[in-house]
Amino acid sequence: MDFYTLEPCATSNAFEIRFKRAVRIDLGKAEKALAKKGEVLARTSVVLVFKADDYSASVYASGRIMLKDVTRDEAEKLAGALTHALEKGGAFL
Repeated sequence: MDFYTLEPCATSNAFEIRFKRAVRIDLGKAEKALAKKGEVLARTSVVLVFKADDYSASVYASGRIMLKDVTRDEAEKLAGALTHALEKGGAFL
C-alpha cells in the first residue's frame, strides 16, 4: 500500500504509520479486523492495543498507529499488513 509513510518515534522504540491523507479509524471495526491477526489486549474510545507474534501496536481513533519493538524492515512489512487488514475491515473513516 502506498498511502502511508513510516517515521521513527522520537520518544520510544517504535515507528509511527502516517497516512498521506487525513484518516480516522473506527476502533470497533479495527478490533474485529485485527482480532484475526493477533490478540486485542485493550480498547478504549481513544486507542486499541494489539499484540501479535513479537510486536505490539497501538491504533488510535485519530488515525495514528504506533508499531513497537520492531526494526524498520519489520515495520514496513507490518504496516502494509495492518493497513490492509484495517482497510478490508472497513475501519478507515
